[in-house]
Amino acid sequence: MAKYLAGIDVGTTGARCALIDLKGNIIVSEYREYGSTYPKPGWVEQDLDEMIAMTMEACKAAIAKSGINPKEIASIGFSTQRSVTVPVYENGSKVRPMISWQDARTGAEVADMSKLIDAGKYYDISGMPMGTTWNITKMLWMRKNEPELYKKTYKFVQNQDAVLKAFGADDFYTDTSDMAFYGVWDVANLTWSKELCDLFEVTPEMFGKPTAPGTKVAEVSASVSEKSGFAIGTPICVGAGDQNCGVVGMGSIKSGMATVTLGTAGLAILSLDKRIPGFGGMMITNHAVPGMWEMEGLSNAAASSYRWFRDVIGTQEKELGKSSGRDAYEYLNDLAAQASSGSKGLLYLPYLGTAATPRWNANARSAFVGMSFAHGRPEMVRAVLEGVALEVRDMMDGWLNAGVEITTLRLGGGATKSPLWNQIQADVYGRPVETLKTSESTVLGAAILGGVGAGVFSSIAEGVDEMVEVTGKVEPNMANHKIYEEMYQAYVKTYEGLASSGAFDQLAKVQSA
Repeated sequence: MAKYLAGIDVGTTGARCALIDLKGNIIVSEYREYGSTYPKPGWVEQDLDEMIAMTMEACKAAIAKSGINPKEIASIGFSTQRSVTVPVYENGSKVRPMISWQDARTGAEVADMSKLIDAGKYYDISGMPMGTTWNITKMLWMRKNEPELYKKTYKFVQNQDAVLKAFGADDFYTDTSDMAFYGVWDVANLTWSKELCDLFEVTPEMFGKPTAPGTKVAEVSASVSEKSGFAIGTPICVGAGDQNCGVVGMGSIKSGMATVTLGTAGLAILSLDKRIPGFGGMMITNHAVPGMWEMEGLSNAAASSYRWFRDVIGTQEKELGKSSGRDAYEYLNDLAAQASSGSKGLLYLPYLGTAATPRWNANARSAFVGMSFAHGRPEMVRAVLEGVALEVRDMMDGWLNAGVEITTLRLGGGATKSPLWNQIQADVYGRPVETLKTSESTVLGAAILGGVGAGVFSSIAEGVDEMVEVTGKVEPNMANHKIYEEMYQAYVKTYEGLASSGAFDQLAKVQSA
């Protein structure tokens, strides 16, 4: 009898394989890092071969470390970074490096698109605010700038498709929750938009095959078994995009439940049983649960801002971590705790990777605002934590203005390891937040979807009931919330002032020169 499920998260900065028992306990988790290349300012690319190799290595290491008999692993489910444009040949090999969701080279293509269709109408059909992130913009860029490679490309798929193919799938399968990121999907009707495809001169055959999360599409072959360590015959199942898996792994499968996940990117996601358009620039995607939708707000930097601070300004704590064995972030958390709520009026705009929801400004840049002689490193590091939460607060305005009730708010991602950051989030949002037994929600969600595909669970709901457990609740300090509301108003005015003055545009122009 199978005792375990495998969840694999192939993310932006690395691949993680976790082996999880049927009660949601992570037995072992192994991670292998890979990087990105930046050929020009604003360009972000990744190597498909390296990504697959590191994924296989993480799997093999996890199985070896666990001591588990691979035959006791019931299935493999996948969580993958979304809106990555992967041009491939028919056998799944790369035509060129993958173009990341973080890549912002396609401003001209977005301008071209806006001449063909009104941005509001595009949003109503696709669920996506018109911007540089979506795959269609990268395709149009390739068609214009790399015509020979464009002609050689068999399909322009996403990360889910490429990973499943590498594990033995006989076709390119895109999970339905990822379909919106192609940029030509009719999100309300779960089908391709003929109008958008015709406008941009593409066809559905150029993309992956829409497939429901939790669908078995292959079994581990002898060659894949040798590379990955999984037993021959283990079911390989379609999972979902990383954030969609995270929603499942956090148990947000009922209307009104919301999650905030702070990882490389940050996502604030509200699960709903009906599609409500016009969410102030929020992405509207299909939930992994059939018949449900997600209203998503995206932060391009989120916890990456904290990593940047550690690497650039928190070098002292980083060195202490190396010598003591204690995580550098723990030292930084201690430092941030020395500062008061609001960081003495020091504001951080977390736009290291440009502004996404609800601003969608590819020229926006990060800034510390309000600095004086009264501020030191404690205020600077706390301002980073607060600034990321304020960006999420900015996203939540879309939910609040639409009058949607938020019944539950759960936190996920690596940021939940910091009790201080959890409290800051509760205080900024002004509502209780829940934390979970398993913070690695993406691999847990992937494992649940794999369990559905292999018949371990009859539904996603059954998998969530068995494997997701709330273990903590943080109440907001409403006195601090009042301070943060003042900071939020300053946040909005600072962004709007810099954007309307043209300062962001000028700085972006200098950087790209």
